Parts: sequence; structure tokens; C-alpha cells
Amino acid sequence: MTGTLCFTTAIPPKHYTPAQSLIDKLQSFRQSERITQYFCPVCGTHMLGRVLEDGGKPDGPGYWDLMTGTLDQAEGVFDVSAHIFIEDTLDGGFSDFVGAIADKEIERWPQGLHQGKQLPQYWHSLTIPNVEPSQSDKLHAHCKCGGVNFYIARPTARSALGTAGWPDVLIPFNSEVPLPPDEAWWIRDGGKKFLGGFCACNSCRLAAGMEWVEWAFVPTVDISLDAEGDIPLSLGSGTLKPYRSSKRATRYFCGTCGASVFWNGDERPQVIDVAVGLLDAAEGSRAESWLDWRTQRLSFREDAIPRGKSLTHAVEIGLAEHEKRAHGSLK
Repeated sequence: MTGTLCFTTAIPPKHYTPAQSLIDKLQSFRQSERITQYFCPVCGTHMLGRVLEDGGKPDGPGYWDLMTGTLDQAEGVFDVSAHIFIEDTLDGGFSDFVGAIADKEIERWPQGLHQGKQLPQYWHSLTIPNVEPSQSDKLHAHCKCGGVNFYIARPTARSALGTAGWPDVLIPFNSEVPLPPDEAWWIRDGGKKFLGGFCACNSCRLAAGMEWVEWAFVPTVDISLDAEGDIPLSLGSGTLKPYRSSKRATRYFCGTCGASVFWNGDERPQVIDVAVGLLDAAEGSRAESWLDWRTQRLSFREDAIPRGKSLTHAVEIGLAEHEKRAHGSLK
């Protein structure tokens, strides 16, 4: 529903009720019998959620959620207490990257808050299949309502064709270091995977309403609207809505459920950023048989530090630990 790996919400006091003038500006999406989500119909930003109690009766008691990515400040404004529904990720999802914040351990619940026994960090489901990549594979991507559907093919020789500007997750945007020669930076692991990265820029945060957005960098030639690969990607298909979020990029989101879908930069039209939360990979939410994650850098960390220093540092520590584990130096 968000396109991200980490749905970040804060719960205000029960007596909180948003102004009707705000609700009137937002589009609603019935996520489930109990939960209705509210997002901006212009840019797709998730703003609020209404959670019903007592079996989901519309006139029954309930409370509101605030999407933390919409808040101007994080430090001292909300306190991160728990990861929930970790079991749904199969591979631990984003929860592996936030084990503790300022030495406070974060609770880790398999389903809802206080439901079941807490899971250890780096938990993986025992039912994850052993995925052996094949050139015939297609990775299904879709939003919550199903209005956006597409498929991603495994990298081939054609995936490396063309040029594209270097992303901030690899080389800081304002870096004074000379750029390396052009290369297919989006193809990784000997041509087997696409690059995946974590972004904390203000634009991504505000466009999703979440603290971070995770992107897969995929050549447009490897995206199709059908599983057979016969119908090429069209940015006017389904319920996609465009939003020009800067002078150099257009974002796309689902106009029905508000899910972030694409970031399309003018300087690299042959490679598009795909919101990882949409990917339906058999091995889990991080789609690690498809993506080689760049964990050495949190993209645009300079936007995140002034707003939430301890939260940003916690993620960077988590990314560094994941990097060590991936290379066998930390068990």
C-alpha cells in the first residue's frame, strides 16, 4: 500500500481527531475492514490512518495513526517502540536494520503488538524457498488494490546497454569527487541482480509519508505489463498517476491506494527506480535473489540527520552490520 519496506506510524492520544478540512483534502482507501488509509490525491503522500476497534463497526470506537514521514521533526517527537508483522516479510524485511535506537532495544513482534513471542533480529522464516535464478523468471510487482501490475525480467546483456547518471546511493549527489567512467552501475553480482538502495531524502520521505523509501534500479527494457514480456512498460497504464516532484524527476503512484511505484529521473530515462515494497519475491520482502543491496550508504543522509539524528544513526548502524554479515565477518 505504500511501496516501502517499512510502514512508519505514530499513534497520538485517543482523543485526537484531525480537522475535517484536512480529511476533505485527502483520498481514502479501505485497507481492511478495520483500517482506512488517507493519502494526498495529488502526490500520493500517506498522511493518516483510521483504525476501528470492536470488530470494525464504522460507528464504533477507534483511533488515528499519523504517518511519521510527514512530520517536520522526528527527534523528540515520537518514540519508536516496536516492529510488528515481521512474519509477513519472510526475511525480516527492514526490521533487521533497526535493532536499537540510542541503546534502546526495539521490540520485534511476529504479528500485531504483543501477539505471539518476540522474534530475534535476523530472523528468517523456515519456509523460504531456495531460489535458483533462471532467465525465464519474472518478478511480479503490484500495489495493494491491484490497479498497478507489472513484471520484471532477470538481467541480460541488453540490460546493461545505455547510460545513466550515477545515483546518490553510490556517489553522493553533491560530491566533488570526479565521477567514474560511464558503466552499467545498475547491474550487480556479475550480471545476476539489479542494484537496490535505501533513500532518506526529504522528497522521498514526503512523497511516501514514510521515513525511508527503498528503490530497485531497473532498466525499462526489463519491465513489462504481462508475465510473458510482450507488452512493454507504459507509464500511463492502470491506476498510475504522475507527480512532478522536482525539476529533474517525475514520481508515479497508484491513484486508488496511494502506493509509491516509480521515480523517473530525466537524466536516466533508460533506468527507472521501482519501489521495492511492491515486489512479490518468493524469498521475502527484500527480494535478495533479485537485488544486490547497497548497504554502505543511506542515500541523502544529510536530509535525515537534522530531522532525526538518532533514528538515522540507528539505520546506518543496522546497514553496516548487515554489510558485515553479508561478507562473512559477522556471524
